[in-house]
Amino acid sequence: MPFQMRPDAILSEVKTFNEKLAQGVTNLMEVGEISSGVTPFEVVYTEDKLKLLRYVGEKEPTNTVPMLIVYALVNRPYMTDIQEDRSTVKGLLDAGQDVYLIDWGYPDASDRYLMMDDYLNGYLDNCVDFIRASHGVDAINLLGICQGGAFSLCYSAMHPEKVKNLVTMVTPVDYQTPDNMLSHWVQNIDIDLLVDTTGNIPGEMLNWTFLNLKPYQLMGQKYLG
Repeated sequence: MPFQMRPDAILSEVKTFNEKLAQGVTNLMEVGEISSGVTPFEVVYTEDKLKLLRYVGEKEPTNTVPMLIVYALVNRPYMTDIQEDRSTVKGLLDAGQDVYLIDWGYPDASDRYLMMDDYLNGYLDNCVDFIRASHGVDAINLLGICQGGAFSLCYSAMHPEKVKNLVTMVTPVDYQTPDNMLSHWVQNIDIDLLVDTTGNIPGEMLNWTFLNLKPYQLMGQKYLG
């Protein structure tokens, strides 16, 4: 039997949605300046737009193997360090880790000429080598997040001697799973033609694609939450 929603339940949900929306607009109008990234850091290496950050904790690291966080190109790395009580970076520092993070910077038209090899065997490898040399170690720990996790998987497969431990978070691995709507869409797109036409894949296109996986939940309820 198909799922049916009673009219009174629909009206109730719409009413609740509108009330939350009105309250959300009020909150946004009253909010002041919002800081992003709360943990102090120093920039220890730069290359083109890339910056390698080393975070400064309240105590000296106890783990002798440094950790490099490889974040996604399509999001901002301060998502790992939003607030003191909501910070992956701070949690790692408190646990005695020596934490580095790659900030890829903002892409522009010149980035259309970069290939995967440039990111993996260029930028990422240079950051790993810099950390290895700075600490006098043969291998470091990699924490790959989202798209950065896919990068870390590829890098670790090519340079296993430089990676002591690999940890991935929210990282896609199998792109052929039958219940993955996003992979079904992408398999029918000529990616090479899209890149040749647009140069860089526009952020707005990626955002629109992800939102349309669950339009009501991600376009309405997510932002109200």
